[in-house]
Amino acid sequence: MFDRILKKLQSKPVQLEDTEEWLFVTVNTMKAIIDNSKRKDTGTVKKAAECTTAAELQRMYDMIQGKYGRDGFSYRNSTAYYYLSSLAARFPDVELTDKDRENIRNFCETEEYLLYRI
Repeated sequence: MFDRILKKLQSKPVQLEDTEEWLFVTVNTMKAIIDNSKRKDTGTVKKAAECTTAAELQRMYDMIQGKYGRDGFSYRNSTAYYYLSSLAARFPDVELTDKDRENIRNFCETEEYLLYRI
């Protein structure tokens, strides 16, 4: 999944249409933000699997940005960070299925971050 999305992001799409891809980008970027600023808190991202809608996950993303995306976050002014955040923000509010929440749990285990590679 990581390599497929990394390749797709090279063409700089403005918005992701596929829910699974959007979930991966959003969860992966949240975890990267925490990993970069306060690594011991990366488990916080697992709470994303409790979200029932895309809007709820976007609010969680905003909360993580606010808490971890400040002074200790070295990518705060990175174009890659701005780009990934824009992808996380641009997605319709859809209900998340049980399969989506399972994917979120799996994505939380990824130790490679798009933020560091695009």
